[in-house]
Amino acid sequence: MHSYCSSCGAAYGEGISGWPRTCPACDTVAYRNPLPVAVALQPVYDTKGTALVVITRTIAPARGGTALPGGYIDDREDWRQAVVRELREETGIDAAARDVRLADAMSSPDGHLLLFGLLPERSVESLPRSSATDETEGWHLLRRPTELAFPLHTLAVRAWFEGRYL
Repeated sequence: MHSYCSSCGAAYGEGISGWPRTCPACDTVAYRNPLPVAVALQPVYDTKGTALVVITRTIAPARGGTALPGGYIDDREDWRQAVVRELREETGIDAAARDVRLADAMSSPDGHLLLFGLLPERSVESLPRSSATDETEGWHLLRRPTELAFPLHTLAVRAWFEGRYL
């Protein structure tokens, strides 16, 4: 089971096991449970007001686009742990899973379930300096609703700025 790439059909081969796994033929990354996605809403404040942490993606899909930090929930991973893991991986910002609360759950037209986890507001000064990661150019602040790389991220950002996730 799961011995072949679902994208190109190539065999994974002897040394490839565990999840996620990368196809040796086409470089497609496969996840054991690819439908649930955990997305972080990290509010911050400074002298200019309140904002949300966003990233600029350096990987497909939406390479070069602005998005909320997020990604697939690993097999047997609690969704709150996934929110803080994705936040840390994509921004370097640490948070505690116990502090995450569900802001929203949305389904995309392609069948993905996105769980938006809201974290407590923090000061910008308490965050690590923005730097590039394996998947991003680093983090920056979004100070007003705008069109993001993924439509459901756009909806969640709009809802947060409108005060619907309080």
